[in-house]
Amino acid sequence: MFYISILLQLLLSAAVASWSVSYSPRSICAIERSSVDFSCTFDYPHHSTLKTTKWFKPEAHQNQDGSQVGISVYNSEAAKIHQLYKNRTAYANKDKNCSLQLHNVSKSDTGTYFFRIETYSLYGKYTGPGGINLNVAVLPFRVTMKTQKVNGHIHEGDSVTLTCSTENCTLKQEPFAWFKNQHLIPEATDSVLQITSVSHDDFGNYSCGLKNNSSATSADEILLDVRYSPKNVKIAVFPSGKIQEGNSLTLICMSNANPAVTNYSWFMIKEAYVSYIGSDREFSIKSTSQNDDGQYFCTAKNDIGSQNSTAIALKVEVPSHRNVLLTATAVFLFLMAVLLVMFGLIIRRKRFTSKKQPTEQTPAVTVTEEIYENLRKSPESEENLTIYVTYADLRLPPSTPDRPRCNSQEDGTVIYSLLSYKD
Repeated sequence: MFYISILLQLLLSAAVASWSVSYSPRSICAIERSSVDFSCTFDYPHHSTLKTTKWFKPEAHQNQDGSQVGISVYNSEAAKIHQLYKNRTAYANKDKNCSLQLHNVSKSDTGTYFFRIETYSLYGKYTGPGGINLNVAVLPFRVTMKTQKVNGHIHEGDSVTLTCSTENCTLKQEPFAWFKNQHLIPEATDSVLQITSVSHDDFGNYSCGLKNNSSATSADEILLDVRYSPKNVKIAVFPSGKIQEGNSLTLICMSNANPAVTNYSWFMIKEAYVSYIGSDREFSIKSTSQNDDGQYFCTAKNDIGSQNSTAIALKVEVPSHRNVLLTATAVFLFLMAVLLVMFGLIIRRKRFTSKKQPTEQTPAVTVTEEIYENLRKSPESEENLTIYVTYADLRLPPSTPDRPRCNSQEDGTVIYSLLSYKD
């Protein structure tokens, strides 16, 4: 009797152990109008004969654990398939393979699906426990962001996680597509986009969708607002090209920054000296001149930091007709300077020559001449006559062509002169 009891227990255990259903995956998230695959395998006692195989979904008012058979999604007896699922399923129909494909899913398909085996035996019925849970995603996709900061701003170097999901569930079995400012990010194909250290280049609007389904794309975008100091500061010149003297000129300081630049500064470098020249985003010169030649740079500053632009060189060109005029004027001034210098040298030379020549003097008398002059007195005053004789020694110069020599045999010639007198 004891051995018979053990044998019956072993047979019962073998019979119970042979009933099995295996599901994969246990949970599925699908988008509307797509197809889903319920992978499934089963087993049953060898002494039993299959009568019916079916997939069912409990109705809303029924127990959702599979203990109550609900709507027939698939049935080996086709007439028993519920109207909602006719022509929407494909059964594997292979030995112990119970996989099912459901097409054109909709929100009403949301629920738990079970596979059930029925044999001709009174107790030969079995429903695989657990089932497969199907969620139908409600489009559009949405992007959620998680950061290390609770209520603070995102700065360069922070870690950010972006998740692509829908209202009901998150698709995991589909390849994803991520977009930044509506441009595809090729390397991002998962439902989660992880940025371990954000930079200013990551600033932008992000959206997501399915890679193989252009219609399943996020209609909403989320802004990854990365705060950073001014970057790529540069100067734009308007108008561009050559700068003619007298024309207007505008320099614009351009940069990328978040938050926006709040302070601008302009500087001019000329002859190794740096001068502060302005504080607006634009620096304008109404009428350019050669005094504006030099190098210019600007500084952009916000709450995070500041950056200088690369210096640019400006050269103001003088019109060609003015160049000719300036050249002629310069040549004229040079010639005048040369003439003045030459005239000064000539005057100076004449003065020097005149000072060097000896001054003409009256020639000295070399010949002594005795001059006698007769004194004559009128008869009326003869009695009281007093005669004064004056002798003069004269030294006469030698005879020259201008002064002929007297016809005398001696150099000393006596000249008598009559002196008149009065009482």
